[in-house]
Amino acid sequence: MSPDIKLLVIGAGTTGLLIAQGLKKAGIPFEIFEREISANATNRDRNWSMALHWGSQHLNSCLPDEILTKIRSIECDPYYQDEHGVMPPVSFKNAQSGEVLLDLPSDGMRRVNRRKMRSLFSEGLHIQYNKRLTSFTASDTTVMVTFEDGTSTSGTHLVGADGAKSLLRTNLIGDRAALTLLPYTFYNFKTNFTAEQARYLKDTSAFHPIMNFGINQELRTLAMVTILDVANRDKPETWTFQLSWSVFEKDPEYRARVTTMSNEEKLNFLQSNAELWMDPWKSALKWVLKGTEIPVDFCMLWKEPVQWNNHQGRVTLAGDAAHPMPPHRGQGLNNAIQDAANYIEAIKKIRNGTSSAVEAISAYDNEVFERGKKEINISAASAVATHDVESFKQGPLYKMGIQQPKAVDEVAVAALA
Repeated sequence: MSPDIKLLVIGAGTTGLLIAQGLKKAGIPFEIFEREISANATNRDRNWSMALHWGSQHLNSCLPDEILTKIRSIECDPYYQDEHGVMPPVSFKNAQSGEVLLDLPSDGMRRVNRRKMRSLFSEGLHIQYNKRLTSFTASDTTVMVTFEDGTSTSGTHLVGADGAKSLLRTNLIGDRAALTLLPYTFYNFKTNFTAEQARYLKDTSAFHPIMNFGINQELRTLAMVTILDVANRDKPETWTFQLSWSVFEKDPEYRARVTTMSNEEKLNFLQSNAELWMDPWKSALKWVLKGTEIPVDFCMLWKEPVQWNNHQGRVTLAGDAAHPMPPHRGQGLNNAIQDAANYIEAIKKIRNGTSSAVEAISAYDNEVFERGKKEINISAASAVATHDVESFKQGPLYKMGIQQPKAVDEVAVAALA
């Protein structure tokens, strides 16, 4: 057996929570820190949906049985499967003509609610809030972290699961941690509709009951209308929907204007093009009420990832901190879950004395880095193809679906670069 181990987990998003749950399940001491000021602040944070598919196979390595039994509760519509069975294939359509460009098999796929997932995965954990990392130091046997509030703590291992703009990644590799801006602007927001409107969007047989993707060639835009939360199955006016418009625009002046626009101006901009869409995108957009908050984000990735120094197996990264990628193939969450499971297994090997820290964490790092670098490139190519009907069938989503890449897929993606 290895001497006493204590893990320091930076970030209480999905990745950090899964790591903490896996450590707790294995009886390995840890502390988990979050930069948000409180649990209430985290609960009020923006909410959206995510695609959970092949990553599900790794959840057993992280979560205890009492949480796994409640996994259905994180689905955007937790009632759907009991009422209808497996959801139908997920279509990507030409949002002007209605042509189906791709039907993705839905076996094993769930659309999950980010806030509900974080709430479930937080159960039983003591999370220390208002802890913003400023620096760390590592020796042959320990790691010490210092926070913005002046406090510090030490352990034997440190993992940064603090998101795409990871402070730990910046501490590890400096300017080489910087993200590259891509020409895609996200208008990503949630809204409610009248009972009649909500039922039309969710229950019309021509639409997908959970998520609808459409590409508008004229606007070079990928749009998604998805159910975000069915809190009360019998009251459709309480259902929350997520609308996400990903707009291709190279002009930096456009991005500068967007950052200064009011919510009303952003909604007016989106609704001014509503007639260029078919339903459900057209009606969903037209029915959004004035006063709706419409956050805007700019798509970014780690264009030139470099391997980080793990300080003799003491320090590493996981999730978006290790491989920030565009969301246009739905891979971020699934890779993050695999990272968490792999990291827990590496720490178990160290705890059990079957591998040294250097051996276990270096093996973890190499796999995460190569897998992440590969998916960053694939997702970047997918971002291009999902904004252009004419090139969609040459893109990774059409050729590979949402599965993990194989060697033949890598060759195809290289040809698109």
